[in-house]
Amino acid sequence: MALKIIDVSEHNGRIDWEEARKHIDGVIIRCGYGMDQANQDDKYWKRNADECTRLEIPFGVYLYSYADTDTKSRSEAAHVLRLIEGYRLSYPVYLDLEEEKDGTRRQAIRGARIFADIVEAAGYQVGIYANENWYKTIIGSALDKYTKWVAKYSSKAPDVPNVDIWQYTSSGNVPGLTGNGGRVDVNYCYRDFVSEIAGECVSTPKPDTDYAVMGGNTVVKDGQIHLNNFTGADIKVDGNRGLETVKGGIMVLQTALNMDYRAGLTVDGILGAMTLQALGSHYVCLKECQYMVTALEILLMLKGYNPQGVECPGSFGSGLEAAVRQYQKDHGLTVDGIAGRNTFMSLIA
Repeated sequence: MALKIIDVSEHNGRIDWEEARKHIDGVIIRCGYGMDQANQDDKYWKRNADECTRLEIPFGVYLYSYADTDTKSRSEAAHVLRLIEGYRLSYPVYLDLEEEKDGTRRQAIRGARIFADIVEAAGYQVGIYANENWYKTIIGSALDKYTKWVAKYSSKAPDVPNVDIWQYTSSGNVPGLTGNGGRVDVNYCYRDFVSEIAGECVSTPKPDTDYAVMGGNTVVKDGQIHLNNFTGADIKVDGNRGLETVKGGIMVLQTALNMDYRAGLTVDGILGAMTLQALGSHYVCLKECQYMVTALEILLMLKGYNPQGVECPGSFGSGLEAAVRQYQKDHGLTVDGIAGRNTFMSLIA
């Protein structure tokens, strides 16, 4: 199920965030545009960021780019970093590429890489916003390493691979927003950035059961080894559940969906629309034998729960069922020992 997020700027005026938060899952706020000049800060950036922080509304940021030189691209990165300092982001930092001047179009890919290198070095995840035409005619696959936010005002999804956020209208209506004639950009978000960016803040199992890590991260470390063997990935085996391991968990699920259901997914660790669609309402339970069971075993280990062995394809036995039940109990899920969509989504978060 896609999340509903909006993106806002000073053009949306003074927003009643107390009301708006009841109707959205998150927001991407424009912090400014262009180079690092105070007169190019978004006039409502600080208020919007402060209100979202106060009300615990998950948010990320975007900066409108018009850089046509390397120097300007570096300045745009500095602009973002100056404004977001001290804030906790739950969505990536996006560079908005849509300026149609020839110099800006020529600089777009090179400038985005310069921008991203600087912002990533400061510890933030970077994404690229552009419309479908820009992705198809200017960007292509050159910036595929960054998360994609694509604009296409239509009932038909963008014809761009691995879209994480689809801006489907600029004329949405959300209670609490009255500026700009009440119109606001609305997006479908197919990726759980909030959990992903939290990384080490993901819930860990209780240490009072046989399924939790005993004396450190031994179970997680073993899970990372199985992850690499199952997917062919080469993530670091260190027993820590960081962003690389979270991404690897998604690769485990994608691999199993391909093997059991011929889903045809790209095994890239990105929880996009195709992966969510392929997962659908599939589930595994006691006495079943398939690769989704293997995925379940590995994903439990990556969360620190011992499934009593990993097989390929996996056979769902009583030990695995007990681990699933314990995980469900610890994480507020329906405790039925059946690994359905909700359990899998929780395990890859």
